[in-house]
Amino acid sequence: MNLNQLRYFECIGRLENYTQAARELHVSQPSLTNAIHRLEAELQLTLFAKQGRNIVLTDTGHDLLKVVQQSLQTLDDGVAAVIAANAHQPITIRVGCIPTVIGTYLPKVLHEFEQEHTQQVRFELHSVTTEQIQQGLAAKTLDLGIAAVDGREPGYLYHPLLKQPFIVIAAPNHPLAQRRQLQLTDLVDEHVLTYTPELLIGQKVQRTLKRQGVADRLHLTAAYPDEISIAGMVQASTAVGLVADTLYLEAFNVVKIPVAVPEDLRVIYAMYQADNPQHEYLRQLFHLFSQQDK
Repeated sequence: MNLNQLRYFECIGRLENYTQAARELHVSQPSLTNAIHRLEAELQLTLFAKQGRNIVLTDTGHDLLKVVQQSLQTLDDGVAAVIAANAHQPITIRVGCIPTVIGTYLPKVLHEFEQEHTQQVRFELHSVTTEQIQQGLAAKTLDLGIAAVDGREPGYLYHPLLKQPFIVIAAPNHPLAQRRQLQLTDLVDEHVLTYTPELLIGQKVQRTLKRQGVADRLHLTAAYPDEISIAGMVQASTAVGLVADTLYLEAFNVVKIPVAVPEDLRVIYAMYQADNPQHEYLRQLFHLFSQQDK
């Protein structure tokens, strides 16, 4: 049993998919298959079982995966700490942030933190989707996530940063543009554009429409990845958009109209795993976030 076998097993066990694991590890799928077969033979354990065309971890595989993940994390953290201590290099905190926040709220706070911890900490920023942030935190390829999430996962710490209400956007010459506030029922006769349900925010819009009893009454096109694409279409057509109020909208000639769904705000959280080795720095960063709220 060698370190490569354990890393291969951890990746395959986490993803339960040889193709995805081969892509993440940058090795061929046959190499992974052979490595797992050798590992099972050496340990005399069955780690995976076939389920249709897929593979799943056995109970024994689940138990071993926990041990291997803890061991690899301890090893990686220890090696990183030794290298950092001897090279006198600052610790890198990897931050995944949704695009609507990465260029506005976040840089000022992170710069202030770096100034307070000169030569101790540096930040590596990644502009990614909420889904990619959640995956990165789970896989420990990200230390801190800034994203809109619906619920809180056990083992994570959260701090609310921003609230973005849902609004309606319309071209300036649209009849609704003169309204000071709208109900969702006011959109029944309109062509409404909103986010694809493949996104968490798109799923949130769909839940809101169902709760308000208008989901089946709207002429709805839920196919857009962000506010930019929705606002661009609204600006050039007679359609209206149901979106979160973000800075992206400032670049378009559209009117923003509040819509009465106060129970369904989009909340942007900072989050990290409680067992992250940089917990103390992240805890201090959360404290700085709290000071910004005052």
